[in-house]
Amino acid sequence: MNRVKWVLLGVTSLAAVALAAEHILFQTAGTSAFGYVKDINNLRQVSKVLQDYELFVIYNQQNSKDDLYLVDTNLKTKYSLDVDGITGKLKMNARTGDNLQTQLWEKAEDATSVNFDHQFGLVTTGLSQCCGANTGYRIYDVKSGYMIISFNSFSENPQVQHPFVLDVPNSQMPQRYIGVISADSTRDQDFGAPDAGKVKTALVKMGIVNKFYQRLQIDMTVANGYAPSVLAVTMERNPNVTDSDKIEISRDVATLWNIDGGADVTKVEGVQIKIILNGGLGDKTVIIPVVKDRLSLDQATVPEGVSLKAQSN
Repeated sequence: MNRVKWVLLGVTSLAAVALAAEHILFQTAGTSAFGYVKDINNLRQVSKVLQDYELFVIYNQQNSKDDLYLVDTNLKTKYSLDVDGITGKLKMNARTGDNLQTQLWEKAEDATSVNFDHQFGLVTTGLSQCCGANTGYRIYDVKSGYMIISFNSFSENPQVQHPFVLDVPNSQMPQRYIGVISADSTRDQDFGAPDAGKVKTALVKMGIVNKFYQRLQIDMTVANGYAPSVLAVTMERNPNVTDSDKIEISRDVATLWNIDGGADVTKVEGVQIKIILNGGLGDKTVIIPVVKDRLSLDQATVPEGVSLKAQSN
């Protein structure tokens, strides 16, 4: 009997030591909610509030240690079971520090989804609506909250985390991001006036963290009763660039092994963006290569009935 008492006492003591050893470095809490109602029009409405937290662990090459970034998200969405459409509001804030003690940034926007890319340190928000509109996505740098570019996804990836990415392996160069916005995007249709006789069709954007590079506009002639459509957007190797066969493209990320370890930004090339359009006059294919770290107007392939021009940023 005494032996049993000693065993229980030992277990209790160990639990007390473990509890005493726990030191809370940072703690927060939020509330999620779900609602299902009928509105005054007898339509069934679903509302959700999702409170969530995402912790990034990013290696800091300057001090050879891991930095922590906590993104706190509060997403409120509402949709109907009887009619098409969804609305949403998103609030985000980010913290850093060994104990997550430092507030970094906060943002609020209309959005219906939020996702995270730990490989490149991105927060990706999406705004869906209804009636076949193309979800507008935005990528934010988790460290600064800087919005790099907006884009629509033409990928088969089930989870949208980023647009097209150019990544130079074993290099200090930041990733390059390329995205396409169509005329039926739910947001960020910052088009200029179309060329005479043509209709605004797509924007092609390129940028890096803390620096927006380019915005090119595609306009095209359409048949009566038609609107322009972006049928497909892909990234492929540019066969006209030496060693482009070394480039690996997977899940919208081009790893530029042709300049492995490089530091010269003018060597960033070897891929091209291929865009297939249709406005009722047959498929039209636009090809825009990346040359010397920029989308090249001079070397782009632009078919008859389509125009490509640079916009001021």
